[in-house]
Amino acid sequence: MECKGTDERGTISAVGLCALTTILLIGLAAVQFIRGGAGVVSEYEREMQLRLAAESGVETLAARLEQTATAFDPLPSPGETREVDVGVIPLSEKIELHTFVEMPAEGGRFLYVGAAAVDVGGPRIPDGEHWLRAKIVRAQMERKRDRYVWRRWF
Repeated sequence: MECKGTDERGTISAVGLCALTTILLIGLAAVQFIRGGAGVVSEYEREMQLRLAAESGVETLAARLEQTATAFDPLPSPGETREVDVGVIPLSEKIELHTFVEMPAEGGRFLYVGAAAVDVGGPRIPDGEHWLRAKIVRAQMERKRDRYVWRRWF
């Protein structure tokens, strides 16, 4: 009988060790999941900051052109793009905003406006490369007499 008790204690110890290992692995997986989720949220927040900064630049540029077509004279020649200064736009930390006006090659009554919000905060991907993250948005405007009116995003 003594032999049987020893075998049961060994089996119970092995099962307990397996259960403890399983609980430990589940805990480590949960910690990894939570850490990964925080990184995804942070990246999404930065992408949205860039997108909203670029859209703000386009909206500001378009509002000035809606007031008067000569707001950024001289406008670029057909097929050319020119960077313009729209003034101060509040931005998140370490974001540069570049706004531009583009005259289509065919010229005419349409004008393209755009903005690029560039993340100058440094690389967020630790792979040794220097990635430059940016969001670019563009819109089309149409000339109506002495001003431009909004047509669409593209």
